[in-house]
Amino acid sequence: MVFAFNGGPGASAAYLQMGLLGPELAHVPQDPAAPKPASTGTIAGPAKLYDIADVVFIDPPGTGFSERPIGPDAAPYSTVAGDAEATADLVQQWLERHRRLDSPLYILGESYGTIRAVGMLDALDKRGLGANLHGMVLLGQALNMIETSQRPDNVVTYAVSLPTLAAIACYHGMAKKPCTAETITAEAARFARTEYLPALFRGRALPDADRQHIAARLEELTGISAAFYLENDLRISKERFRVELLRAKGKVLGRYDARYVADRPAEVTTMMRGDPSSSISDIFGTAMTEYLADTLEVPDAARYKTIARFEGGWSYGSADSPFSDWPFMATVERHAESNPCLRVFVGTGIYDTTTTIGAADYLFAQSSLPRERYRNERYIGGHVFYSDDASRKRFQGDLVNFIKADRCR
Repeated sequence: MVFAFNGGPGASAAYLQMGLLGPELAHVPQDPAAPKPASTGTIAGPAKLYDIADVVFIDPPGTGFSERPIGPDAAPYSTVAGDAEATADLVQQWLERHRRLDSPLYILGESYGTIRAVGMLDALDKRGLGANLHGMVLLGQALNMIETSQRPDNVVTYAVSLPTLAAIACYHGMAKKPCTAETITAEAARFARTEYLPALFRGRALPDADRQHIAARLEELTGISAAFYLENDLRISKERFRVELLRAKGKVLGRYDARYVADRPAEVTTMMRGDPSSSISDIFGTAMTEYLADTLEVPDAARYKTIARFEGGWSYGSADSPFSDWPFMATVERHAESNPCLRVFVGTGIYDTTTTIGAADYLFAQSSLPRERYRNERYIGGHVFYSDDASRKRFQGDLVNFIKADRCR
């Protein structure tokens, strides 16, 4: 059994259903520079996955056809723990109703859904289903967001994001030498570990000659001038990079998929609201409504809510302070110790500036999870990398192989 959900918080499973795992998928135009078409057409879902597993899509409270909780009624669902409890309860009810309580379980979450998946570990355990859980599949993982949130003096964040910036510069022809995504991300990762992070740690104590050298290498890798890096203490945030890389061309990069660009308003200097890659989400959202109405003939399909934002903030736990520790990976490790069947699969889009490939690498580098218990893959594309045809097909095959490799089945 695969239970799949998106993130948000407050996003339905429409993106995973219509983009990756459903029986009928929407097709995204493959040229990011092409205008958005009126109709995208459809393609077949992952038949090989259906041969070995059933897939259940979960729309969190307030999304899909459910009513959005308001006021005090929303409080239980606007926390990591409460949201996970609700999702685990649904899983239990589904298994009971379909007499599948002995089935091996795989939970697949995307973006915030990766945090929901971790929260479900304890929630499923309390329901006697912890031992059934054989795999967690995390797309665009956000488990170590406290390490990768770009506070100015958190120097680790600039090192782990560098491979993504380099890949984006390569894609747009701004890197200073011939490259591919694979070669430049590997080069940037080596430089980040061996030179860039130590230089950032030294701060003002870094000799001027070393500072000049680091800035020159950053220019080669990211296409941002050495002078700009020197003016900004050798660091540039991902948001600033979106605005800066194609400044001379009057363009700004997509946040969730930096292959997409849009015109940059003249008043935008350091950060731009909105996302040029939002057309991807729009395609999947529209396709979901059409699929419900035309294929499934669901009455009043237009009521389906792809996104439903909660009022107020979202409680992540641990005092909800940016200085608190949200030990999401520690929870995974704890359950992996008691459940020898539990494995983890992380998939990340190379051109995603929100949850980067470097953050995924850093997650496992700092983890005690045994190497044979996890798989860390990267794919051409952005946050929803399955908008890329080749990446979608590759991941679908990788997921089938991940399930087949389960020695506890």
